[in-house]
Amino acid sequence: MNVWLSSAENHQWNPSQKTPATPWEAEIDKLMRAQASTLNAAKRKEFVDKVQQIAWEQEPFIYLVNKNALSAVSPSLHNAHPVVLRPQVYWNIDQLSLGAEVARNR
Repeated sequence: MNVWLSSAENHQWNPSQKTPATPWEAEIDKLMRAQASTLNAAKRKEFVDKVQQIAWEQEPFIYLVNKNALSAVSPSLHNAHPVVLRPQVYWNIDQLSLGAEVARNR
């Protein structure tokens, strides 16, 4: 409710609106209140399905799997492939190697 209601503080695309900015936001508000006030599981699912359909059609925001993650790698390190999941470690550590110019200087 704190994300979907247009008046909610954590409303993702326009927090704490006094009134819904669009007709589809007003419809989401109506559906979210309806699903929260019924004990009928089938009706709740129907209301939430409609909310998801509206969100899919209107695309008020795009869910990302992960925020930007930066990994620093020396240019002399070869085969480095960091993963996006935390912690941003290297899944192929057994394949890492130093470039020939670094290896010669050792």
